[in-house]
Amino acid sequence: MIKLQLATDNYVELYFMDDKKRPFVLIAPGGGYNHTSPREALPIVEAFHENGFHAGIIYYRQTHLKHPDTTDELAQFVDLIKSNLEYPILKDQFVLCGFSSGGHYMASLGVMHQNYKINAKPDALVLAYPVITGKENFAHEGSITRLYSTINDDTRKDFSLELKVTEKMPPTFLFHTVDDQSVKVENSLFLFNALRKYNCTVDAHFYHSGQHGLSLGTKAVLRDEFKSNPEGYEKLHSHNQTWFKLAISFFNKIFE
Repeated sequence: MIKLQLATDNYVELYFMDDKKRPFVLIAPGGGYNHTSPREALPIVEAFHENGFHAGIIYYRQTHLKHPDTTDELAQFVDLIKSNLEYPILKDQFVLCGFSSGGHYMASLGVMHQNYKINAKPDALVLAYPVITGKENFAHEGSITRLYSTINDDTRKDFSLELKVTEKMPPTFLFHTVDDQSVKVENSLFLFNALRKYNCTVDAHFYHSGQHGLSLGTKAVLRDEFKSNPEGYEKLHSHNQTWFKLAISFFNKIFE
């Protein structure tokens, strides 16, 4: 494992399978812009390794940066990783993967990478039940507060990534559960419609039911309330587990 750090307490851990050049996925766990969930960290690295991808985790809430410092720092980390010629990474197959608020964090660079003069462009995104919008009645209010300190019309608009999409958005894989009670499915729907408007490449998968924060939906990522019933957790999410294979198939297609 290689640890990278810039000017704050936030850091990246890189996990290279071997010295072979492979696609690379940088993972941002969810946590409401307050913390980073371990259920969406190392288990996701291991799943990508099993499918031939190098991977890393960004711990982006050790220091609680505000907007736009969050995206500025992420851009610097992406540039730092891409610019290191010793890393066994296919530089044109660099994926950002974000869960919940981590999806907003990663998608922020997806919609704004062209504003940076450094090598900060992701080649694809995977956004799992992502926080996207600031629209009242659909937004994850806590994420807005933690990123902007206050909620008003201006911060709601600036938080709303669906309003910032352009034709420069990288190919994007989206998945969400329709009955998500924490981050409403409209977050993904708003983004999907914006991507369609600009003819961006997008795969979107909406599952009829499933808990927010389901991660891989396997025994490896049990929620606390299922510690005594791991089989029940896997049964509950047996259909939703298919999102990961679909994401791998998406990447294999766009990178072929």
